[in-house]
Formats: sequence, C-alpha cells, structure tokens
Amino acid sequence: MYDDAVQKKKIEIVIFVLKILKEMKKAIYILMLLMASASLQLNAQQNFASISFGASIPQGNYAATGDLSSNGYANTGGAIKFDAGYFPVSYFGIGGSFSFGSNYATRDSLLSDVITYIEENSSGIGDIPEDAEALYGSGFWNYINLFLGPHFSIRATQNLYFDFRGLAGLSIIRAPNQELTITYDDNSIYTNSSYNNVAFGWTAGGGVRYKFNENLALKLSADYIQTKAKNTYTFNLFSGVADDVPPLDAEFYIKALEITAGLAYSF
Repeated sequence: MYDDAVQKKKIEIVIFVLKILKEMKKAIYILMLLMASASLQLNAQQNFASISFGASIPQGNYAATGDLSSNGYANTGGAIKFDAGYFPVSYFGIGGSFSFGSNYATRDSLLSDVITYIEENSSGIGDIPEDAEALYGSGFWNYINLFLGPHFSIRATQNLYFDFRGLAGLSIIRAPNQELTITYDDNSIYTNSSYNNVAFGWTAGGGVRYKFNENLALKLSADYIQTKAKNTYTFNLFSGVADDVPPLDAEFYIKALEITAGLAYSF
C-alpha cells in the first residue's frame, strides 16, 4: 500500500515537471518571436521618396564623334531624378524612378561631319569652300525615363542605408534640333534634324542615404542608364545644286553615368 502511494507521488511529480517544461517551452518560443520581431524592426527599411540633381556623363557611342550614323556627339550635361522605394519586407522592396537628362551636342564636330557627308553624297556639289558662309545651330539631347523594378537596401547603422537597384521601363528621347544653312557662290544648302522616339530603357546603380533625423536624409547615388536613340538627318539643296543628298538615319545606344546628390524623405 505504501509502495503504491510512493509510486503515485512520483508519477504526479513527473507530470508536474513535464507541465513546467511545456510552459517553459512556450515562454522560450514567445521570447524568440519577440526577439526576432525586435531584430526585424531594428533592421527594417523605411520607405522613401527623393529628389536629386547632378551630372549626366555620356558613355560609348553616345559620346563619340566622327560617324553621323552611329555617334551621338554628346557632352557632359545635367540630370534630375525623382526616386522612391517601398519596402514591404526588410531589405527587399520595389523601386521607382522618374528622371530627366540633358546633354549638349558637340557643335564643331557635327558641323564638320555634316559638311563631309554632303560633299561625299552629292555629285552636283563637289567640295564646299572653307570660306563658305555657314549658319549652324545645335541643341541638346534630352531624355525622360520612367523605370520600375527591384530595390535592395541594407541598414548599416541607425542612420546609414546602402541602396542597390535594377530598374527598367520606358525612355522618351528627343534628338538635338539641328539646322545648317551653307551659302557660297550661287549655291545654297539647307539641312535639319529633329526627331523623337520612345524606346525600352534600363538602369542599374547604388547609393547611400544618411538620415539627419526621423524623416530627412542626404542621398548620394551613381546610376548607369541605357536606352536606344534614333535620328534622321534630312537635306534640302536649293539654287545652284543639281542633286539631292539622301537622308541619313542614325541609330545607337544612349549610355550615360548619372551621379547625383539630393534629399530623401522617409515615411
């Protein structure tokens, strides 16, 4: 009888210990969830919208000269960017960019190559004398980009973020308005170029955001952009010229490095 009571007591103690261990397991699990939640909150990215200003530096054929059909004759210009990032989870989110870039076309090289093309493609002109009167105006390459895509962000410290993104979308490109009038002897030559096109474009780059306070941050970034440009040079030959010069189609990739600085608002 005594042994049965002792055995029963032992069983009750074991059951009690198992209940305590079960409750401790629940408590540890809840504690781990709270710690994980706190860790995610510490590393969570903040949504932001920003405006930046900087330089657009042409690359490749876009900056090259010497070939009207495949070169852009572009010089370093300016860029304005409106960027945003939305982060539904830590580190990874959706980025968007609406940007404008402008690059001045190299006047002297364009003028020289246009005259060379006219001389080589019209048997009725021959060589245009160096002292011919030439009135030439050249404008800017302008492009507008609307891109969307993945945005990866790392919160290195309480105030410092590192951003990386790859976006794609549409580009609207406007070639420089170019007009050239050449007059010599009894000859008059007129050429013009003005063309707009819409093309697929993309950008990839990175940057940093440093928060001054809860909402405002300094934003520095460097982005590579690429899209495709098309342009057509047309020639009208007036008095004293026997043959028309055929139009010239130009097609090449606009490639540029955009380096900007601005302010970001976190929310």
